[in-house]
Amino acid sequence: MCGIGGKLDFEADPPASLGESMAACMPQRGPDDEGVYSDGPVVLAFRRLSILDLSQAGAQPMASDDGLAHIVFNGEVYNYRELREDLNGYSFESGTDTEVVLAAYQEYGIDCLDHLRGMFAFAIWDTQADRLFLARDRLGQKPLFYRHVEDTFWFGSTVKTILSDSAVEAEPDLPAIREFLTYGYVPSPATGFAGISTLEPGEYMLVDRDGLRKDSYWSLSFGEQFDDPPAALAHRLRDELREATRLRMRSDVPVGLFLSGGIDSTIVAALMDSLTDRPVETYSIGFDESAYDELEHARVVADAFDTNHHEYTVTTDSTEVLPELVEEFEIPFGDPSALPTYYVAEVASDDITVALNGDAGDENFAGYDRYRYDRLAGLAGCVPGRLRERVRDIVAELPAGLQRQTPVQHGRRFLRAATGDDVERYAEFICHALDDDLRGLWQGPEPADELATIRAAFDRADGPTRLDALLQVDLGTYLPDDLLVKADRATMAHSVEGRSPFLDHELVEFAARVPAKYKRRDGDGKWLLKRAFEGEIPESILERPKQGFGVPVSEWFRGELRGFAREHLERLGARDPFDRDALQGLLDEHAAGRADHGYRLWDLVWLELWYERFIDG
Repeated sequence: MCGIGGKLDFEADPPASLGESMAACMPQRGPDDEGVYSDGPVVLAFRRLSILDLSQAGAQPMASDDGLAHIVFNGEVYNYRELREDLNGYSFESGTDTEVVLAAYQEYGIDCLDHLRGMFAFAIWDTQADRLFLARDRLGQKPLFYRHVEDTFWFGSTVKTILSDSAVEAEPDLPAIREFLTYGYVPSPATGFAGISTLEPGEYMLVDRDGLRKDSYWSLSFGEQFDDPPAALAHRLRDELREATRLRMRSDVPVGLFLSGGIDSTIVAALMDSLTDRPVETYSIGFDESAYDELEHARVVADAFDTNHHEYTVTTDSTEVLPELVEEFEIPFGDPSALPTYYVAEVASDDITVALNGDAGDENFAGYDRYRYDRLAGLAGCVPGRLRERVRDIVAELPAGLQRQTPVQHGRRFLRAATGDDVERYAEFICHALDDDLRGLWQGPEPADELATIRAAFDRADGPTRLDALLQVDLGTYLPDDLLVKADRATMAHSVEGRSPFLDHELVEFAARVPAKYKRRDGDGKWLLKRAFEGEIPESILERPKQGFGVPVSEWFRGELRGFAREHLERLGARDPFDRDALQGLLDEHAAGRADHGYRLWDLVWLELWYERFIDG
């Protein structure tokens, strides 16, 4: 796990000092070493977090054995040992996966991507072809930002890497910010910065004197489904996850686990325990608010597998780190669970450098409650419109205290969702704010279709059922643009490498072929996953309801953080294209309990902090 950056300019050779500036922008991504390669039109910058082969043989930028190619690589290729055995005739000087990737490029060219099993973002300068080859892993676990203007190209693991060049100015991308307010994240390839994009998951890019060419080398299909009985699928699933976990335990530095107390990380704990003869180091986060706290469940798992367990409790005081979060995330980001993820990584960094997790279990095996809500909303759509309107009027007349109750809010969402098309229905359960929610506070450019991002994802979905489509949409949007951004930035802020067995692309491809009826059955999510690990994890964890990684932001903004929010909304309201009165009205309505705007307030406060750090200069 490292940080990479660079510039390619065929008109004016970039100086080596720019590479040094780029490397200086991302020390947390690589505290162990740094390096620069400069030759003619290209400069490559690198920061190293040593995971494999801790010697100087693993230093980057790294040259091929014939000196014709140079690479900067971020991530891990878990099958590097097996791939290395297939690469005959190459003289390896290190025990790193980076050198294997470079050798695979020389052997297979661009097709080397088909051989890599892992998470990565890399750039290879090919001196013979006089071109830069860049690629990002299939699921989008590792970031790769870029900017292209005529004959000049910049790239980096961070936005700051690109901004370190004085020729680049930070300017807001208003259409992208409007999308951020809708989704709570900036849909790729946008970043929130005008002129700076992100290479999307499963894509590669070639940059040479003829310009930039971009293409996809992998896409996920739900079109072909298994017809095996569930018992056989459960057995195969257990084997797939065990292998994915075994590969992710490969490391020359200490490895641990982020343990939530949910089924996904519990399964990883069980597998890790079976694959090592030492106690697993586990790390959990809790809250003072009992409705959000999972520490009790995490302790059950820690006791069951006799792990060396560590805990941390997040309080409202913990939000003092928000400016630092904005600094590390760099882009507008509206998922409050970034806060506990940041802290669990900080706690873990005292002992370990690699942390496994249970990310993507919900997207692969239909664990989210919103899949059930979507189905119920679809059924509600069959109710006559006049009756739905009457129920909506009754809900609107309820006292303020009841209005803020979760069942009432869900009921209001069901009513709205039931009246929309297939895309609008799901949007009710995944979006932070839709058109009516933003009316008044946003005075900027409006999109022709605010749901264009997920509508396009629905159009690409090829599975046979509605649930397949929802999973495919989440795997292509919410997962890479929200969850994996959070996982990467929060862990790398403390120089910790996060790894998820559920993100192994072979496992994801397997899960896509599992029929929907084995993912959710009788209202039970992750049905097949639970059957696969019956008897291997505690029964109380196996059967407990889905809780989710929630954060009590609604309570905080009605309490100790109300003044903090008001101050930042006042400043945001002075910016074009926001309206100060509408923003303050949003906070007042939330504080009075007439509505729950907790997530929207988090988005807006984050946005103001983002403007102050990156745009105001």
